[in-house]
Amino acid sequence: MEREVAEKIMVAMKQVELALGELHIAVDVVESESERKQMIRLLGDIIHNLHVQVTLPVARRYPDLHPDGYSRTY
Repeated sequence: MEREVAEKIMVAMKQVELALGELHIAVDVVESESERKQMIRLLGDIIHNLHVQVTLPVARRYPDLHPDGYSRTY
């Protein structure tokens, strides 16, 4: 993967993370506890999968692009 593509991916991931954060805030006020728990569990799975399958592969290739600013090998 070229660096330019990796940079675009990381910019898009930041936008996704912001949107998922807003979604989590909205889900937190769902009245039904069972629905709320199911939605929060799904959000957790989505966030985990995006991190493992998108963010980490980019960070392994380009450690300086890690969203937390870590410049180490993954």
